[in-house]
Amino acid sequence: MLRKLLVLLLLLPLWGQASERPTVGVVLSGGGAKGAAHIGVLRVLEQNRIPVDYIAGTSMGSYVAGLYALGYSADEIEATLLSMDFNTGFDDDIPRESLSYRHKQQRDDFPLGVKMGYRDGELRFPKGALQGQTMRSLIRRSVGTIPEIGHFDDLAIPLRTVATDLADRSEVVLESGNLVMAMQASMTIPGALAPIEIDGRMLVDGGMANNLPVSVVKAMGADVVIAVDIGTPLKGKDDLKSVFDIVDQLTGYLTNLTRDQQVALMGERDILLVPEIDGVGTTDFDLMSEMIPRGEAAARTKLDALRALSLPEGRYKGYLAQKQALRSFWHNKGAGELVAIELDNDSWVTENRILAALGVKPGQPLAQDEIEQAIARVYALNEFERVDAYIQERPEGRVLVVDTDGKSWGPHLFELGLRFEDDFDNPTSSSLDVAFTMNNITALHGQWRNELSLGGNRRFSTEFYLPLDTNDRWYGRGRFETQQERWERIAPSVDFPFRSIERKRDNWLAALGVNLGLAAQLELGYQYETGRVSDEHALALTKLGDYEFHGARISYGYDTLDGAMFPTQGNRLQFSVSHIDERSDITFDGLPTNEQESLVYHLAWTGATHWDQHSLFVKGELETIDSDGISFVHFTSLGGFLNLSGFYRDSLLGSHKGLVAGVYTYDLSKGVLGITWPLYLGFSAEAGNVWLTREAADWNDLIYAGSLFVGAETKLGPAAIAWGMADSGDASLYLFLGKRF
Repeated sequence: MLRKLLVLLLLLPLWGQASERPTVGVVLSGGGAKGAAHIGVLRVLEQNRIPVDYIAGTSMGSYVAGLYALGYSADEIEATLLSMDFNTGFDDDIPRESLSYRHKQQRDDFPLGVKMGYRDGELRFPKGALQGQTMRSLIRRSVGTIPEIGHFDDLAIPLRTVATDLADRSEVVLESGNLVMAMQASMTIPGALAPIEIDGRMLVDGGMANNLPVSVVKAMGADVVIAVDIGTPLKGKDDLKSVFDIVDQLTGYLTNLTRDQQVALMGERDILLVPEIDGVGTTDFDLMSEMIPRGEAAARTKLDALRALSLPEGRYKGYLAQKQALRSFWHNKGAGELVAIELDNDSWVTENRILAALGVKPGQPLAQDEIEQAIARVYALNEFERVDAYIQERPEGRVLVVDTDGKSWGPHLFELGLRFEDDFDNPTSSSLDVAFTMNNITALHGQWRNELSLGGNRRFSTEFYLPLDTNDRWYGRGRFETQQERWERIAPSVDFPFRSIERKRDNWLAALGVNLGLAAQLELGYQYETGRVSDEHALALTKLGDYEFHGARISYGYDTLDGAMFPTQGNRLQFSVSHIDERSDITFDGLPTNEQESLVYHLAWTGATHWDQHSLFVKGELETIDSDGISFVHFTSLGGFLNLSGFYRDSLLGSHKGLVAGVYTYDLSKGVLGITWPLYLGFSAEAGNVWLTREAADWNDLIYAGSLFVGAETKLGPAAIAWGMADSGDASLYLFLGKRF
């Protein structure tokens, strides 16, 4: 009640002024990136002291209208708009460095961003290619910290946003509640972005129902309408050259039909502005700055008619003062200490885990950037379709409501990976990788995960992962894995006269571990493995023998890299020690059956840094076993791109390995090609070798190699075309996609 009274008192002077003049309603149409022209129109209105009493918008028009209704000036909206990367609004991927250690490894193995699940006996898919998480963050950061609004008439300028009910294509005029959701619903492109549910209705882009909502501002009470149309005209016959042109034309039918209907409602005093849009498409967000002056130019063509609506300077200053007072009123309502945090959790994730990731407690003030960081931490758990947070003003004070929606295509989820590698000389290597995870199968939300790789190296694993507390800090897991591995084109030696080796193995592992924050994991386990090693020649396999071993294993991993193959910042450290109690009858030189105990040590580190468009990362790896002689139980290899470039993949085989490499990359996307995804030009310098026995290991035997490449981190995984050469004279041309084999 007090809030309503304050708003009424602030608005009284404005109503007194408005009663002596015609009220002005501004209509801003949809049009994606072209919507930046609206800012230019509003700037001309401000320059000519033209008040805006009502404002309504559709799609991108609702974004500009929402900010203007809050009391932002045209200059402030321009600064806000151009500071936002709208291309990221169509990418909901969690940055790799923000994922947990476990999820980083899973994404590296299964990088395809497929969203597919299984529930109630059928496959499930999301309602949009993207769920709108990043788009909502973009709008929240633009709007700032304000509470839910009882009615949009209470804003500095009364506002309406227009959306479409997906169920019946009816027009939905939003006039109260969560302003960010109202703006996003109007901007949600069907198919590309999942619908926004408000009051039980599934809402999408308002352009399908009313792209130029003249009728809406007239219903609000506007005497004079200033409508800005940035819609795309229909294509001519000669421009319909592809299926994409035809789909675009079909969409244009809807928006142009509603546009014509709305223009027909305009009277003699109303003003229609149509900025020039040639050369700027709906998704050309990098060209938004070019549209602002086009909006100004369109407004100046009707300057005489617009100036008839101008206020004297003194009255206009009073109008601006009232706008700023209401703007401050709402932002002050969003400021101050939190009295409580409330979860609206519609997911299988425990509330303790969500609150731990949120990292916010009652009693502390919370700025908008801190809210965004808290939301990002929760979303990075990689368990949600969408995460939102907003302020509610209640009698007891400010309450932060955190809204978490589980993946609607879950809870049982599929993941896919694709690998392809060719050096244009040896057989092509490829594989298709599939994972299926059943979530929430225990009271503590345990997982049953199954992975399958089909290709040259076939693998199947099944794992039960059990959190041991509600925060998923401590866990236990049990895994069975069976795998067929091949090492081909091995460089033979007197001690190891084989060109191709195949190993089939079955491994059982039981482990206890602790997640050390998001970036690290420490694990102690016990494993048992049986296997068979064969020599492949003349299209036939010759058994070399069978083996088995068991023993404890401790491992530590730390990973903050921002890319799996071409990182630009962060570090990754992996260290493990395995005890092997081995029994083996593998022999090829008449030596007796092998029975021994040994320790296997593995250490790998990668560190990356960048400046401007330049990046440098260094990696090193050491692996050894403390047994004498040749070990068929423990194989390690080198060869391939960035692993002694110039050699065929895994063609250097042994039980002991040392490698160091320095890699420089230059990001061609920034300023050179003008594209939105990183494309790297780079080179590497590498040194390393493998040895069959400890006695043979000698740093004087290092092989030196290097490469030149063009590469990228893609939605399908890392990809590159590269040429490598070693000082041994070996050289290869590489083409690969997906995680390296």
